[in-house]
Amino acid sequence: MNLNLTHKKLVDIVSGNAEMLPEQKIDIIYYDSRLINTSRNGVFFALNGRRNGHDFLQKAYDKGIRSFVVSQQVDLPNDAIIIAVDDTLRALQAVARNHRNHFSYPVLAITGSLGKTTIKEWLYFLLADEFNIIRSPKSFNSQIGVAISLLQMTDEHNFAIIEADISHPDEMEFIEDMVSPTLGIYTGVGHFYADNFESQKVHAAEHLKLFKHANITFALSEHKNELRKSKINADIVDFDSWKNVDFSQLSYSNNRVIALHVAEFLGIEKESLIKKASQLPVLSNRMEVFEGQDDNLIINDSYNIDVDALEQALSYQFSSDERKDKIVVLDLSFVEENRKQVILDVVNSYKPTQLFILENNKVPQELLDVKNSSILFKGSYRSRLKETVQLFKNRKHETWVEFDLKSVEHNISVFQNKLPEGTKTLVMVKASSYGTGDVNIPHFLQQLGIDYLGVAYTDEGTTLRENGITLPILIMNTEINAFDDIIRFRLEPSIFSIPQLEAFCNRLRQDNITDFPIHITVETGMNRLGFYPEDITELIEKLNSHNEIKVKTIYSHLADADNPDPAYSFQQIEKFKMMKSQFENELNDSSVLFHILNSEGTSKFGKIAAFDMVRLGIGVFGYTSTAEEDELLPSIKWKTTISQIKTIEAGETVGYSRTFKAEKSMQIATLRIGYADGFRRGLSNGVGAVFINGTSCPVVGNVCMDMTMVDVSNANCEPGDEVEIIGENITIKTFSNRLNTIPYEVMTSINKRVSRIYLK
Repeated sequence: MNLNLTHKKLVDIVSGNAEMLPEQKIDIIYYDSRLINTSRNGVFFALNGRRNGHDFLQKAYDKGIRSFVVSQQVDLPNDAIIIAVDDTLRALQAVARNHRNHFSYPVLAITGSLGKTTIKEWLYFLLADEFNIIRSPKSFNSQIGVAISLLQMTDEHNFAIIEADISHPDEMEFIEDMVSPTLGIYTGVGHFYADNFESQKVHAAEHLKLFKHANITFALSEHKNELRKSKINADIVDFDSWKNVDFSQLSYSNNRVIALHVAEFLGIEKESLIKKASQLPVLSNRMEVFEGQDDNLIINDSYNIDVDALEQALSYQFSSDERKDKIVVLDLSFVEENRKQVILDVVNSYKPTQLFILENNKVPQELLDVKNSSILFKGSYRSRLKETVQLFKNRKHETWVEFDLKSVEHNISVFQNKLPEGTKTLVMVKASSYGTGDVNIPHFLQQLGIDYLGVAYTDEGTTLRENGITLPILIMNTEINAFDDIIRFRLEPSIFSIPQLEAFCNRLRQDNITDFPIHITVETGMNRLGFYPEDITELIEKLNSHNEIKVKTIYSHLADADNPDPAYSFQQIEKFKMMKSQFENELNDSSVLFHILNSEGTSKFGKIAAFDMVRLGIGVFGYTSTAEEDELLPSIKWKTTISQIKTIEAGETVGYSRTFKAEKSMQIATLRIGYADGFRRGLSNGVGAVFINGTSCPVVGNVCMDMTMVDVSNANCEPGDEVEIIGENITIKTFSNRLNTIPYEVMTSINKRVSRIYLK
């Protein structure tokens, strides 16, 4: 982003008021204090969303920002330049609109609820050799995201691809005014339209407002009536003109044909497109984040090296506290000479600990010797950087789990949209974040701006603190012998009995500590831990008499939230309300927060019983009884590979105890996974199955500790091929049903020796 705006021009664009306007120009806009990592001249827009940007002005100032666009009275040092506006989001959009209007090259906008990011990335792949393209980073398609995407446009580009999405009526008018697209792609609206629209038809009509002034909008024939009714100039995508492509063997055929059709319209030769139809990249082009060798954190973003994607990757790396040293590795093999210096300037503005530029695929020994660092790899998809990244992977085991952080972020947003404004969010990360890993998910949640984290035991909290987590951490099952660690690491214990309360206060008095944060658990029907209603009077007397502690929250647990019959949950909520009233009337502290809803409860009762905060658990990973209805996205894929394939004849047996005997000649593949990994013995002899290259392959014989055998007689496969344990074909619900258990148990049973990969 290089805006080159004067302060006077900025004030004119946003219709703002300011007392002093320096000559210094503005290069970059910030809207999140966590992303301020460079010394470039920036302006901070205090946006009001679920978190009020005005609360972070001092943090932005401390990071070097001196120009601020605000809509509230603020208190900053005298050298701060304050530009006051009525609405900071609309002001940001006005800047984006003004910036977009400086460029006359085509802007292609994509909207709908089905595959926007996929089509955008595939179009970039198909067009990159002919156009210098600016495109929305990742999935920047919100009111804010579209504005930030447009601000990346420069004179060096000659084509733009912008994603746009909506969550409320009338939002698209503001986006259309910003983007002014010359071309459009409409992907359609899914059956589960957004909650804020009364029907699928209304939701679709709102999306189509984006194209009211576009020259041509591309869509599949099934959507032509929608475009006609909205008076949109349509170009209908024709499958028949792509008969030379066998879409039956390819994933996401609708999205592929749209991308091919639009690329042909833009002048790419059809013969070239037909060859590329099956080569479109699998979208693991999202950043992969995983633990590497020598305690390094590896950020693999080697799909492209355009400046916009580079900025996003650097912002992610430098806003995380997971490792102190930040290493950047660039492969500039396929970068034009005039762009190399721009890339280097961007990287150097972040002041990495070390910068390595690879040439001729040679990896310097100094890079191989790096330890305990965050290492970002960036290069063109045509380079061999992906092979280099493999050198840094932990090679302990060829079985791994992928966690899609984009889906996690989406799911949290789904839950938060069900809550009254101002409701805080606590996310449970106990049991290594439900098996997802000790620290990666908590760091991601901290970057998202979650208010609280929750764990079961103190040692889980100390692990988070030792790895850079600064968020408040609630300990739900507080052990008396852990008081020293709780105090040392500033963890927040849950108190569930009078003796426990007295013991903790006694320990605090030893160090003359006052106002130490605690939480109170009350019993409403779970019958596990907590104070009963008849205990509340005595409890309040104790709390009022102890200045060693300060109550942060009072909470309870829903025992039956996943039951379609809400009667018991309503009973618990009413009991909690009565206890809440007593605390509010008798406790000498009005700042206490109350919470009772878990993921299931938030989905069902968020509008009526959110109180001050909710506690999300496995729901953030996309697994609740209402997941499909809520449009939660599954976030986990579990995979392994084939070690060997053998042909056995009729009468031969497979595995320990010879529980499987072949009735005919068949092919058996041995997989690198067993019950020590969490693929349990209960899946033996056909109970379980895996997917290999699109074919379901049942388990044969008993699952071994480290290996499993499956029937691949009908599969086209070879040693080394990838095997799906949980993914698109085998959902975690299907997998857990085969074991007569629940997704919680499946996730927490995946052994730590299984590698974890995080897709961003």
